[in-house]
Amino acid sequence: MRLPKVLGYLPMFAAISGCMTAGDINDSFRRVDRVWQLEYQKSEDEIRHRAVDAPYDVVWLAVRRTFVDLGMPVQGASLDRGVLVAENTAPAPLSADEWRHVAKAENPRLQQIGGALFYLADDPKDYVVTVKASVRSMKGKTLVLLDYALDNPKLRRAGLIPSQHAPALAVQLASAKFWIALEKRLSRAKAPSPRRRAKDEIDA
Repeated sequence: MRLPKVLGYLPMFAAISGCMTAGDINDSFRRVDRVWQLEYQKSEDEIRHRAVDAPYDVVWLAVRRTFVDLGMPVQGASLDRGVLVAENTAPAPLSADEWRHVAKAENPRLQQIGGALFYLADDPKDYVVTVKASVRSMKGKTLVLLDYALDNPKLRRAGLIPSQHAPALAVQLASAKFWIALEKRLSRAKAPSPRRRAKDEIDA
């Protein structure tokens, strides 16, 4: 199947030419995904993982409230399993200006990976951002890990399989905002600030 020329049709990866098939486009999405997935995994401890020297229930509740503070409605939560899932339209939890900064920084490399016609559009509103927080108790401390996922129902309806990983810079900025907001929530509960994990907490 060949796709019609649809300038501006793809809300995040915009401007796909009619000379590309759906398979070509999906192959490009997968190349981008693999690069972003590797960076995503490499940055887990530095960017997406924190420890809090506070009881599990205090941290879990603070995480839930932090999602709401950042404009990310909680879609599912389990205190027993230590999982909270929040979701909203992109660029949340980033602002429009923060997203434009991401697009400007990532576009040159994105075109190298996916091709000259791939770029991050200024308005990613057709993408859905899902953030999962995994919360785990450990010897009187609590560990929190953030995971990010993207989806685009419009692209899927067109027979495409969009990238599932967010740009590395977007993950970095969103995580920084989350930890700052979580620190404020913990402060209200008179609990310590989030911190990087110690070696024994990483290996556990």
